[in-house]
Amino acid sequence: MTAMRERPVRSDPPGERTPRPQVRVRGALFDRLFVPVVLLALVAYLSATNDAFFSRINVTNVLMQASILAIVAFGATFVIMAGQLDLSMGTGSALISVIGATVMVDTGSVLMGVGACLLAGLLLGLVNGVVVTALQVPSFIATLGTMIICGGVALAMTNGGVVSGLPSGFREVATLRLFGLPVLVWGTAAVFLLLWWLQRQTVFGYQVLAVGGNAEAARLSGISLGRVRLLVFVLAGLATALAAIALLVRVQSGQPNANGTLALEAIAAVVVGGTSLNGGRGSVVRTLWGVLLIAVLRNGLDLSGISEDYKQVVLGAVFILAASVDFLRRRLVRRRVTPSVAGPALSTPVPPDAGPGPAVTGSGTVPPTSAIAPHR
Repeated sequence: MTAMRERPVRSDPPGERTPRPQVRVRGALFDRLFVPVVLLALVAYLSATNDAFFSRINVTNVLMQASILAIVAFGATFVIMAGQLDLSMGTGSALISVIGATVMVDTGSVLMGVGACLLAGLLLGLVNGVVVTALQVPSFIATLGTMIICGGVALAMTNGGVVSGLPSGFREVATLRLFGLPVLVWGTAAVFLLLWWLQRQTVFGYQVLAVGGNAEAARLSGISLGRVRLLVFVLAGLATALAAIALLVRVQSGQPNANGTLALEAIAAVVVGGTSLNGGRGSVVRTLWGVLLIAVLRNGLDLSGISEDYKQVVLGAVFILAASVDFLRRRLVRRRVTPSVAGPALSTPVPPDAGPGPAVTGSGTVPPTSAIAPHR
């Protein structure tokens, strides 16, 4: 009779069974469809209760309101995916709008004003990135400091007033429409497509997710943590500059007190959309859903005639809900992405000519080194 030898195999202990396909499907559906379903339900409710909601003027107004928030949120998505935070984007955009408006008024040149905005945004991103990466200051503290500085500088430059009297050429560009929609909406769409390409089609996009998901593993694989973190803050600074230009287009003046809560609203939109505050997971597509949800909710509150005080209460509750949704989403999806834990070893007969097979440890089966494929 052929001799047999024993080889231990994995077995899941009671209570630690591999998640059933139904559990995986439920987690995936909740993760992907939660925000779109809520948005569609909100749109259906507002359409049924207010005839003016789907009017052309109101839809355009919703898109215009969402544009500035969307641009900032798209930039914030990369920062949060990298496991960082940027609180300076709100007051930063106000300061940059003041700088751009001042340059336009003093020189009469729209191009110089736009260039000054982009340069100021680049400088803001560099300052945040250097403080976080070189000085090792936590991003929350670093950007909180630059947020306060930007607000103070904007007020000091204008003495609390606004910078008006922009060149007529800038006003003409601001009123342009393409296929019935303002140029600001199309500009926001262009920013979305550019950052979607940057995230999904470039190595940098995958590096951002890798650094946010597991910084040590990313470092061991050869990714420069400091470079990636610096670049995401620079990208956020440029997004802040674009938001400042959009603000100038919309209000036709530099506003030192504008966008005070914009950074918090952007973070809420990013998290509601499905990007994890812990980093390592997210996309600008998800952020777009979150932005639309907040914009439609704000518009619904306006149409309902709710006072500004109560409106702030509702929006604050939405921000709290954003963090709660992220926790619930991660809890439901965790079983879909976490491997099962191996239990007590069992014995099964193995033919004598079988190979050595994978090694077995207390934590499960470990494949041979040659079988490990890189994962992006």
